[in-house]
Amino acid sequence: MKIIVAMIATILAFTLPAQAETRALLVGVSAYDESIGLANLRGPENDVALLSQVLKNRGVQDITTLTNGETGDAIPTRAAILAAFADLAATAQNGDFVYIHLSGHGTRQADQNGDESDGLDEVFLPTDTARAEPGAGVIPNAIVDDEIGRAVDAIRASGADVWLVMDSCHSGSGLRAGSIGTASRFVDPAQLGVDVRASEQAEAQISVDQTGDQPGGFLAFYSARSTEVAREINFAQSTGGDEWYGLFTAKLATRLQGSEGISFRQLFQAVLSDMNDDSVPGAARLQTPLWEGTLIDAAVFGGAETIGLRRFGVNADEILAGLVHGMGEGTLVGLVADAADDADAVIGYAQLEDVSATRAFLRPVAATCVPTLATPCAAEGRIPQDARFAQLIARPVDQTVRIALPRDVASGAPLPADDPTVTALQSALAAVNRSDTVQLELSDADFDVETIWDGTTLWFGRAALEGRTPIGLSATPQPVALEGALTRIAKAETLARLLAAVTGTGSLLNESPVDLTANLRAVSTDDLAAPDEGVSPARECRRAQGGASAPVALSGNDEIKQCDQISLTAQGAVASEFDVNRIHIDAQYCVHADYVRIVDARQANRLGADMTMCSDCPSGYSAGDERLFVIITEAQENAEALNLQGLIENCGTGTGNTRSFAATQANNFLSRLAKRPDTRGSFGGYGITNIWVERFNWRVLPKPAAFARAGRSLN
Repeated sequence: MKIIVAMIATILAFTLPAQAETRALLVGVSAYDESIGLANLRGPENDVALLSQVLKNRGVQDITTLTNGETGDAIPTRAAILAAFADLAATAQNGDFVYIHLSGHGTRQADQNGDESDGLDEVFLPTDTARAEPGAGVIPNAIVDDEIGRAVDAIRASGADVWLVMDSCHSGSGLRAGSIGTASRFVDPAQLGVDVRASEQAEAQISVDQTGDQPGGFLAFYSARSTEVAREINFAQSTGGDEWYGLFTAKLATRLQGSEGISFRQLFQAVLSDMNDDSVPGAARLQTPLWEGTLIDAAVFGGAETIGLRRFGVNADEILAGLVHGMGEGTLVGLVADAADDADAVIGYAQLEDVSATRAFLRPVAATCVPTLATPCAAEGRIPQDARFAQLIARPVDQTVRIALPRDVASGAPLPADDPTVTALQSALAAVNRSDTVQLELSDADFDVETIWDGTTLWFGRAALEGRTPIGLSATPQPVALEGALTRIAKAETLARLLAAVTGTGSLLNESPVDLTANLRAVSTDDLAAPDEGVSPARECRRAQGGASAPVALSGNDEIKQCDQISLTAQGAVASEFDVNRIHIDAQYCVHADYVRIVDARQANRLGADMTMCSDCPSGYSAGDERLFVIITEAQENAEALNLQGLIENCGTGTGNTRSFAATQANNFLSRLAKRPDTRGSFGGYGITNIWVERFNWRVLPKPAAFARAGRSLN
């Protein structure tokens, strides 16, 4: 039997308002009829157990659970799930808040009422799902998105607000095979006897009334885009254990457990950030959650709209955090006595050991401990008796960059080990490793960079496919081309990992002294040239930007197209001086740096030139995932400014040959900072007393995908 999570009540818990009832329905479908050939899942019942305890710790008492486990829950059949929805509609009152969570397999079938633009319904598969009769086109006992929408609207009709979370695949690409330790929650409709046309236009959305006619509000979180597969992960694989959770559910539960008083938008953005964390296996990072609804800026469960410091409960030498929370062996934490203590009120330090999915043991260490993967810090002293909470100080930074074994774009299958393309990749990787400046390895179980083979070219990217279209950095399987691409990737990924280690260090208790504004101006696809028109990108974008929309804030994981513009400004919130660096890692793994000195709080400063995005660039095709980090540090008297411009770029003529001593100092600064972001003092010649890092992610869509999203035909 899988390990069922048992969280104790020392987690941050706030009593919910007495005037409103919070109710929850948690559904986890793990087991299916063996005769239909549908693979069982291992995570959904763990998802339900984890969420149930997290909700109880937040004061929620009215919780209904449907699982295949041995806990006495009702079995999640179609009838039981729909009956549970109906019970909520009958009992919910005006002002109540209803949380519904569905974990299990999902798929698609032909639309039965003509309300889907792509002709397909998204469906959730209960435990009694059956195989369709030939030609029927409908999966017996499946619950269709329209049915879920009507059930949600019935609850909202009472005046209750509804938050729906679905950790299942509504659609996805069969090209994304899971690696060891991960499993897909997508079912090919053909497995259940249904033949549907693949679509890359529809997103996984539930049909609900969002016109305001319903008294209650609505919000839905979906675990993956329509072209992606939702994953569940064995978080205890590295220790030989068997503790499976849905990736999205695990990250969501972690944030619900440790964050009070945040808005749903802040929660969603935090979960997005966590799902890009380097502790997540590479294959699992290939999913991007979505949201829809009217409650996105409301407070989660009624708290104030602020974001606080994340802390985890401590009981003697045990911490209620582990691999699910992105905290692995050797993670360094600071111990505090009270949940409301100041960020600097640390009374002791400890490293995590014997880490499981949701808990770990603490080994006391000295305040000077710098965590490394190779060797833990020596034990020193004891865990303070009054330590009740712990906050993350630093994770050991693994600077090995893992490249996935190539998969064939047509079949999705890994290339054989003796395939000439694999041999060429291995040779190039070995050549790059001989430089001793970076370390690469091939791994399909846990990777940072996905690799796709299209028959003539290798493609590398955080995700190397958008639907069936390759994206990212391309290279032919020739030594010079491959070695150059891998060197570029290694430098960019190492830098991103160092910056990610300190991202989010700002909090309610340690607010950033510089206000950042990141805006997107989107052009209309109607103003873009078709891919084969031969219009120069510069001319195309001049024309398209004349009709661009008003600027909107970057959400943190946007889909961006040709000629869209991103701009950043920085303005001091206090009358002091700060160094602000903008680090952009584009889809080609090129690193770009811009710098500005903030000297007061009187006006906003542009942080680098506006960035005009392109998939069809003057230099060639460049679609894929991109990242941007903003580093804010306090300026020091009699110390060199932390200006990374010209020091860390990895593309272009003369890269790496200018200001080499300063470049070494900058890289030393980033490396040491990532290991101990709370440390004060001087690093590599740069003096700092504090640091704040913010991160933005987006995907530059290939033109066909952007046109499809907008409903524009390429014909």
